[in-house]
Amino acid sequence: MTKKKLGLVLIVIVLLAGFNSCDLFVSFFGTTIDERIDAFNDDVADANWNKLYTHFHSDTIDRDTMKNDPAGYWDSSPFWNGAEIVNFSVSGTTVTGIESFGDQGVTVEMKREGLDYMMYHLTVDGGFDIRKID
Repeated sequence: MTKKKLGLVLIVIVLLAGFNSCDLFVSFFGTTIDERIDAFNDDVADANWNKLYTHFHSDTIDRDTMKNDPAGYWDSSPFWNGAEIVNFSVSGTTVTGIESFGDQGVTVEMKREGLDYMMYHLTVDGGFDIRKID
C-alpha cells in the first residue's frame, strides 16, 4: 500500500471515529432527541401502548413491565388519556416541556444507546416517574 493510500485510510478511520462520538453522526444515521420525543408522542396519540417501551433506554427500571404489561403500566400515567409532551425544549440531553392535558411539567433525561437517543428518566410533575437503574 502506498503512503498516499495509507494516509487516506487513516483519515477515514479518524473521521469515522470522530463522527461516532458526536451528534452529527446521530443526525444522519440515528434517532435525535427531538425525533425520539416526536415518536413517543406519535405512539401515545395512536394508543400504541405496546410500543412505548421501545422509546426507553435498556437501563430504565420499568422497561420490562412496559413491554410485558403495557396497558397495566401506562393506565396510571397522564399519557393514558392521550396527553403528549408539548412545548418542549432541549438543553444538552434534557428535555423539558408540559403534558398536553393537565399542563403538568415534564422532564426527560435522554441517553445514547448506539446511535439513538433513548428516554432514560421521565418525570411528570404530580408524581409519575420512570427512573433509570441506579
